[in-house]
Amino acid sequence: MALGNKTLDDLLAPISKQLEHDGVAERVEKPAWEFTPSRVTDGKTKAQLVSMFVEEAEKIRVQVKRCKAGELAEAVASIVAAGAPETGDACSVVCADDERFAAAGLYDALRAESLVTDVAVWNPEKGEASVDAALAATYGITYATGGIAETGTVVQPCGPKCGRAVSLLPLVHIAVVDAETIEPTMLEVMKGLEGESLPSQVCFISGPSATADIELVRVEGVHGPMYVHYVVVE
Repeated sequence: MALGNKTLDDLLAPISKQLEHDGVAERVEKPAWEFTPSRVTDGKTKAQLVSMFVEEAEKIRVQVKRCKAGELAEAVASIVAAGAPETGDACSVVCADDERFAAAGLYDALRAESLVTDVAVWNPEKGEASVDAALAATYGITYATGGIAETGTVVQPCGPKCGRAVSLLPLVHIAVVDAETIEPTMLEVMKGLEGESLPSQVCFISGPSATADIELVRVEGVHGPMYVHYVVVE
């Protein structure tokens, strides 16, 4: 395998020497582990995992609401009712086209809010018009397929009824997640995806978009929402 003027053996030789190997191995053998590292999520009940998820999410600047299934529309609408963050100005909303939102009466609850000027529901048949609605929206609302307790992460697949623009383009992302779908670590989530027909993209969202690449200065909202809310349905 050639990499510019170097071969793979050229790159691995210094590493092998530091490890006191005779040379670059032709193949790698899986080591026989003598112990299994413990995890902070081991032995926790589902209720404890949900509480850990909430605590970890709050550490990464996510605002979390917990509610019962029948309170979903009220919980989400109460966030949007405040209008645009910091200014309180009128706002527009884009939502995933989700049967659970319709059954909860979420779309009607949002339209009833006085500061909401428009509620768009994602429709792939509208093409660029749906993307434009997400670009103009203050709030993007999705229903996540799960959460990760260890890191306060939500798992958000993209598909025909929930384009990636819904969670990426608006200033604020509201992710609804069922408490029963919260898993201990990413390992359990990835195992759950095995054997399934994967969507074009699965986003693992851990709080507001942020980077600290430039002089270690944290900047938020670089490539996604500046504000994130989780609504945990129990």
